[in-house]
Amino acid sequence: MNFTSNAVEMTKEILKRKLGGEYLVPVTIASSEFAYTDVIKAGTPINADGEAASDTEYGGATTSDAVGILLNDVYVENPNGSLIKAFAAVNVANCPKVDNVSVITDAVKAALPLIAFE
Repeated sequence: MNFTSNAVEMTKEILKRKLGGEYLVPVTIASSEFAYTDVIKAGTPINADGEAASDTEYGGATTSDAVGILLNDVYVENPNGSLIKAFAAVNVANCPKVDNVSVITDAVKAALPLIAFE
């Protein structure tokens, strides 16, 4: 008897549940985002320029320039992806972390009020 095993790496599912009414738009990730990596992970907040969103603190308040959450992993060979903008339930536990801190900050949650973060 012969047995062959193949490992397939899959994108983590960032949606907590499929609601069927998720508002998705196409997005092209900026080439500058691929300077240090070949993949931008699903669950990364993205701004209007196609770059990873950043938080800004001003006068004691923190705001984010996020316009959506990346639905699937995006690779340098094909920088096109889908952006969740509204009516979705995002599983924060499956979103990327930087130094063990989630990229889904309170400022990102405030910038995207039509997305439920669970």
